[in-house]
Amino acid sequence: MLSFIGLVLFFAGCAESETEDFTLYPDNQGDIFLRRLYPNDLAQNDSAAANIAHGITLVVHPNATYQLSFDVDPNFDAPTLQLFRLYLNKDQTEWHGSRVRSLEPVVENGRYVYSFVCEENSFTEWVTSLALDENYYEGKVSNIRFTGNGAYSDHFSINLILVGNIEEEIEGYTIDELASNLLQEFRAQYTSVTIDTLYINYASKHPTLGAKYPANEPWLAGSSSEDFFLSELGGWPGIEDALDIVLVHYIKNEGVLGYSKPFSANLGKGAGSTVVLGTHIKTPYGEDPLSMKDIVETALHETGHFFGLRHTTATKADIEILRGDYDIGDYSNLDDGLDDTPYCGAGYTKSLMKIKNTDIVKVPGLSRIYIASNTSTFNVNNCPDADNYMFPTTVKDKVLTFSKQQLDMIRKNLMIFPH
Repeated sequence: MLSFIGLVLFFAGCAESETEDFTLYPDNQGDIFLRRLYPNDLAQNDSAAANIAHGITLVVHPNATYQLSFDVDPNFDAPTLQLFRLYLNKDQTEWHGSRVRSLEPVVENGRYVYSFVCEENSFTEWVTSLALDENYYEGKVSNIRFTGNGAYSDHFSINLILVGNIEEEIEGYTIDELASNLLQEFRAQYTSVTIDTLYINYASKHPTLGAKYPANEPWLAGSSSEDFFLSELGGWPGIEDALDIVLVHYIKNEGVLGYSKPFSANLGKGAGSTVVLGTHIKTPYGEDPLSMKDIVETALHETGHFFGLRHTTATKADIEILRGDYDIGDYSNLDDGLDDTPYCGAGYTKSLMKIKNTDIVKVPGLSRIYIASNTSTFNVNNCPDADNYMFPTTVKDKVLTFSKQQLDMIRKNLMIFPH
């Protein structure tokens, strides 16, 4: 992944102009890439709201229709929203940009609403500015929302990719039993969409990459290769549009059962195209095998992130991770913003997701953490959202579910992602 911090933005040349000739380029420099709005994310996103006038990124997908909205500030006239397409120069050292939209809002129920269609050929990010009288808008931007609707199918298939000597290592069940249970639970829990088929493939038999993934040794995500996400296995030949779930021996970070890139939006090749799970878990004393139930629950959890769901309760680990790549420590996002998922305030204040008082577990995505026992007065099982699939840790003796709003978001975002 490219690091955007410190890169200078050079804007030259304007694309289509829909309302006026004046162009106000974003000037947030590297911070543009740290503040993003994702389609249909209902978290508060206060840092994005505070910086939208000078430049944040909007994640957009081909052929989808979008609305960006926020409350009217009665002390200022309506600003013009300008959107810019960014691209790297030939040396891959500087960002340049051209304007793709200049939009005036309509006012609905006390909110400015800007509507547009993405006409790109693939997933991309557009950068914003808000202009008023040829200057950056100085009004208050609050209760920001970015929503999207797509026209793609609400069906998808799953491609389970086995890396290394998985079949030799699993204990108490077979790969076929795991795959059958995985498909059954996806269909039972992801009730707002349709899962068509589950395929099983072996990385060692990949038509072009097989030699890189020997089948006679365990694969450790994070140490067996530099590609933590094994993203080159995404977009498997012949089933390019499936959700690729990569199963490895274990993840090098202690206590991590699985991970995915939040808001991945990629049912295809390349970055963000994979969900990674382990059949074992790293512990201070070595490794332990995971039950089929733990693997399946983690698959459902991480796929929720893939389709745009946050943890029901953010943790200190989330804030540390998101500060680096997505939200720069936006503490307004401790809650996922959904009305029907409760929030566990103690989950943050009690440093939930630390393992045995060690440092925060960091992986380049949102991960699910295994808690073997509760050694303090704080018991995660008592959190009101502990029975939700998007609770950040494992819990004991809970029947997990998704909420209606979570299921609606999964369907809406699936239909935005090209497939």
